[in-house]
Amino acid sequence: MFFWKRDKTNKIEPPPENIIKIPEEFYGAKDPVVHYNSAAKSVAAVQNIGPGGLVAEKPTATAWVSKIGFLRNKKLLFGLIIAGFLLVVGLITWYYVWQARKQVIAPVVTAPIEQPKEEQPAPVEGNTEEPATEEPIEAATSTEEAVVESVSLGPQPLQFPMILLMNSSDIDSDSLTDLEEELFGIDSGTWDTDGDGYYDGQEVFNLYNPAGVAPMKIIDSGLAKEYVNPAWQYRVYYPAQWQVGEVDDEKRAVLFSAITGDYVEVFASLKDAGETFEDWFAREAIDQSYADLQVFTNRFQEDGWKRQDDLTAYFVTDSQVFVLLYNPGVTGSIPFRHVMQMMWQSFRPGKTSVVVPEQTILP
Repeated sequence: MFFWKRDKTNKIEPPPENIIKIPEEFYGAKDPVVHYNSAAKSVAAVQNIGPGGLVAEKPTATAWVSKIGFLRNKKLLFGLIIAGFLLVVGLITWYYVWQARKQVIAPVVTAPIEQPKEEQPAPVEGNTEEPATEEPIEAATSTEEAVVESVSLGPQPLQFPMILLMNSSDIDSDSLTDLEEELFGIDSGTWDTDGDGYYDGQEVFNLYNPAGVAPMKIIDSGLAKEYVNPAWQYRVYYPAQWQVGEVDDEKRAVLFSAITGDYVEVFASLKDAGETFEDWFAREAIDQSYADLQVFTNRFQEDGWKRQDDLTAYFVTDSQVFVLLYNPGVTGSIPFRHVMQMMWQSFRPGKTSVVVPEQTILP
């Protein structure tokens, strides 16, 4: 223990600076473990000891963040992250656009090269012979010149419609959808538009005119037309407002298209002379079941097979099989199922003398 000394002038001198005080933990029987733990942490935090004494501990990441002012501003930091992300996206987009533009090669148009005219030699005096003339040589065709040929698509795999597709709306329940009644120009709210006792769908199914009593047949009313294939010689009725398109040069596939995107395809397929329809069906009708077919006879007394949903029909000859396929549009329903029925009811593989009988007038 040190005591302060009084000098002769009665002044109290301050204690020397090198006095070591005992920590308070040692007073009053206090537990000094806390002091030692904190001392151990302080020693662990202190690093190299050199000639100059103890060196302060290294600054932590939190200390660096506190020193850099903009890192403490969350809005500014978030803005910098967004800007960096947009910059990276812009660079990636520019790279792919640049690569795409490099692949586009503009066609080079070369002007035709004119052949130089050969000069005729001057006549020599005393020579009465005419200078020999060579026959003109035709210019060779450049191998780079494109040759345009008509390419035939050839036979394509048959695309069969899905089963269990529902018809579109039919307000008057006359077996014609509202779009079909609009197609034939009849009243969508009347069960029997012409009042002859036959409902509208019944008349279209039997190839009669649903819009009036005379003419009775639908082909004579102007509501339907007859298509005759010039290569395969089959005949079929189709709505007068539909478009006809021959897909290939052989006219093997013909499309009858509505404005809604629905269309009926008539496809002519070759069959061996001794081949049965069942064998042909197993070979060509992929993913189709022969058990789903049923035999029918149409209005021109032509026998055929049709699927139970009436969206596919087949007519067989000795060397061909004619397939009628309904292809629905994008609506997910069938607006022209009864038009499809009219088409296979009127189909003939060739010219025939059979005609549709006159409609019986009801009393």
